[in-house]
Amino acid sequence: MVALLSKKRALRSVMVFAGAALIIILALLAVPPATASAAEAVTTCNPTSSNACVNGILQDSSKQAIAGVQVTLGGEESATTTTDSSGKWAFSVTADGEYTVSLPSDVMKNHGLKSDKATVTVKKGDFSKARQVVRFDEAQESDGAQSGSSASPESSDTKASTQASSGQEESAFSNFMSRFWQQLFSGVIFGLMLGLMSVGMNLVYGTTKLSSFSHGEQVSLGGLMAYVGTQILHWPLVLSAILAVAVGAATGLLQNELVWKPLRRRHIGPMQQMIVTIGLSMALQYVFQFFFGGDVKGITTSVPQGFQMGPITTDFTTLMLAGIALVVIIAFTLFLYGTRLGRATRAVSDNPALASASGINVEQVVRVVWIISTALAALSGVLIGIYLNGIAWNTGALMLLLMFSAVTLGGLGTANGALVGSLVIGVVADMSSLVIPDDMRYVSALAILIVVLLIRPQGIFGKQQRVG
Repeated sequence: MVALLSKKRALRSVMVFAGAALIIILALLAVPPATASAAEAVTTCNPTSSNACVNGILQDSSKQAIAGVQVTLGGEESATTTTDSSGKWAFSVTADGEYTVSLPSDVMKNHGLKSDKATVTVKKGDFSKARQVVRFDEAQESDGAQSGSSASPESSDTKASTQASSGQEESAFSNFMSRFWQQLFSGVIFGLMLGLMSVGMNLVYGTTKLSSFSHGEQVSLGGLMAYVGTQILHWPLVLSAILAVAVGAATGLLQNELVWKPLRRRHIGPMQQMIVTIGLSMALQYVFQFFFGGDVKGITTSVPQGFQMGPITTDFTTLMLAGIALVVIIAFTLFLYGTRLGRATRAVSDNPALASASGINVEQVVRVVWIISTALAALSGVLIGIYLNGIAWNTGALMLLLMFSAVTLGGLGTANGALVGSLVIGVVADMSSLVIPDDMRYVSALAILIVVLLIRPQGIFGKQQRVG
């Protein structure tokens, strides 16, 4: 009778948590449908996951700003703007391709510009921060030698050069600070989504001591199921998100019942099980590629309208996605610390043998952990797919190193370590692109992983354990 009551209470806790998660997912209904837009003339452009920038400063041959000149953008998208008092202009574009920036022909003649037209190529890609800067201030070559040289023109040229140099330094510093705040903001947003991916992986390790290399594929699965719902079945986004989470939870249950539970019964160690996860990861990647192809699949086809928050450019959709990730993480933390099943999960994570001796059904706890962890991974796949404006067959695999770095930094098996570690990894990865090429920013996550293992192997919140 006691065991039956315990099972009923555990089932009730799972149902409460699942209901809370569904309510949170329904917040996706608040995301307004955005419409695709052409290029937009803006005062200041900061590239995000959904837009790139074509901007510049218009100066004459002596590096003096040219204000009030019409600048026209053509190509994949088109728009027109006018240079401000400092000669600056900017366009925000949403499509990859070639763009042509042109000026009125009389401007070139009047100000000694080398050309009145320039062509640039924008390639955004995943996590891209594409920014193309166009300048027309290269002086034309002189056809003949100047006569009547004197000290006065020379000193004037020197003064103009000094002013131009000072203006360029100020502009460079302003652009750096603008990028600094934008990258910091993007790092926090990405860190929250990475945290949602990592908490499930950390929970599985805490209860089973298994480092799952196939956890990234659960992220890809969630995003691809959302793509199926929105683009193939033509469901609303919220129903597609519920489908993705339900499929993710079901795969967690099936994995545990068909693979991990039989292996545990045969007393197969965590190392051998980890090798199984590597094979499962490879198999799932090729299955995804076979059914969905190798290109990026867009969950939504609309482009959200951006707005400024101080020096930061963002949009309502990005803020809503970050809010959902944060609320789900808070709900998950309350589940761990405020419910009977959550306390049983932490007990199993601390000492499975003692928890079993205390009357806790360890197998039932592990089953619930697998369901919750894969459901959270699927939800994170939906959010990251919307944030990056697309999901691919290997998106989760690309995130795997970051997830391992985050859980190692926070402390393997700890409740909140994955969240803290994810925020640190997300901020460092995005901020590192200020000083290293954008394609190499994930190297910083690997560097953090190595340093943590050398200095504090147990992580920030982990406990030292004696081995041997």
